[in-house]
Amino acid sequence: MKDNEIITDTDIQIALDRTGFDYLADEGRLMLMELLAKANAGYRSSNTEEQFLARFKLLNSDRTANKKGRLFLVSMVYKHSHLQPTAYYLMDQYRYVG
Repeated sequence: MKDNEIITDTDIQIALDRTGFDYLADEGRLMLMELLAKANAGYRSSNTEEQFLARFKLLNSDRTANKKGRLFLVSMVYKHSHLQPTAYYLMDQYRYVG
């Protein structure tokens, strides 16, 4: 399953627009992965980031990832054998500092 089948670029772009983030869908997808990992670890984000995350219903009430959230995380950080995961390309494009 591809990560864009779990949450579409259109859904991400709508959520970005409604929360005021001026990002492309790809960067929003990366941010969503980061926020989901952060929430799953028990940390909170800014109010706007929490609103963005809440739109996708990826968390249980105890802030652990639900089934959809787990599928999304796995699709972002895991690929078979020698393939690079989606998160690798997005981080290289949007988080590369060097």
